[in-house]
Amino acid sequence: MGAGAVIPAQTAVNARLRASIGAPIPAAFISFLIAFVCAVVLAGVLALTTGPSIDLTQAFGEPWWVWIGGLMGVIFITGNVILFPKIGSVETVVLPILGQVIMALVIDNFGLFGAAVTPVNFARVLGALIVVAGIVLVHVVGKDATAAGDTHAPGALAAWRTFGVFMGMCSASQTAANGYLGEVLGSSIQAGAVNLGVGVTLLFLLSILLKDSRTALLSGIEPGPWWMWLGGVFGAIFVVGAATLSPLIGTGATVIGILAGTILAGQIIERFGLFGAPRSVLKPVRVLGLVLVFAGAVLVRAL
Repeated sequence: MGAGAVIPAQTAVNARLRASIGAPIPAAFISFLIAFVCAVVLAGVLALTTGPSIDLTQAFGEPWWVWIGGLMGVIFITGNVILFPKIGSVETVVLPILGQVIMALVIDNFGLFGAAVTPVNFARVLGALIVVAGIVLVHVVGKDATAAGDTHAPGALAAWRTFGVFMGMCSASQTAANGYLGEVLGSSIQAGAVNLGVGVTLLFLLSILLKDSRTALLSGIEPGPWWMWLGGVFGAIFVVGAATLSPLIGTGATVIGILAGTILAGQIIERFGLFGAPRSVLKPVRVLGLVLVFAGAVLVRAL
């Protein structure tokens, strides 16, 4: 849950950084860049002390998908930016989570991305459904929905919602692929550095190729609070943490634990208005939702 707890903090911090830059993609690029530097420095320190030396040739000859973690992360981050004005804040949160839960159980059941096969039984499916029910209580029933900014035909709206689920599936795939790469390289930190390096490259290209992003990137960054630069640090903690946990406890349990940590930390940040987030009151129905999330996480992990 600790790895998931940094996600809402990263989101709030990156939102402030975006305000200083003026565009979402350059903000994501800078956040990824800081995370990449953190992972590379940490990998270098460990290589000079007790850790393995940095040798990416160990991954050569492995399946092609060991390199997709960065791409999956970019899809998830930029997808959130794209979806928000299309389908609203509530569905932008809930649909990717649904995709994460589904894909995590599929990965475990079929041993995808080198994961150990963990058959999906009734108890684990029930646990996943309880997690989803808790998420709905927290984000839908217990919180006022933000209407979508655009009006779409039913077919287009269904397409955007499908993309939201796909985003979540990409996030779970990122966790599993990075976990396997960490085993191959002998270091989850090195795997995280590779993942973040791919993400930095893709986001830099997007920042240069897209006119609005390029203009914002070249216009400079307006001053802001010191903590607006912490998004990359939080991102490095998440990527490395997820890559470490996935081979140890399975993708399903890792993803469910991350979701539980994300939701709990998100409520704390909103309750106390941390990192510039608007304050909110913790309603009883949201507390019930949190209890369901943790109960479901235990079912998925223990059975």
